[in-house]
Amino acid sequence: MVIRFLRSMLGANGHDNPPGVAAESEHHGYLITAMPTEESGGWRVSGTISGDIDGETRTVTFVRADIYGSQSVAAEMTLLKARRLIDEQGRRLFNGGH
Repeated sequence: MVIRFLRSMLGANGHDNPPGVAAESEHHGYLITAMPTEESGGWRVSGTISGDIDGETRTVTFVRADIYGSQSVAAEMTLLKARRLIDEQGRRLFNGGH
């Protein structure tokens, strides 16, 4: 996938994540980047979903109300929720109406 190649060229892989990136995963050709945000009381589920749409790399950011006690749990839940979004909406995620 083009996104994975570009990230590897820029040093943003699963072993050397850039600041703020807790985890990355691919699902049905989309790249999920978990970036939980620290708030009082825990870590909020948030991240991005990127994909090649009609030859152009598009990214959508999502934030959920869920807060967890650790960054690692919030990252896992971010990946889970992103997979669900992809399964439910697919390419429609990038139409701006999610």
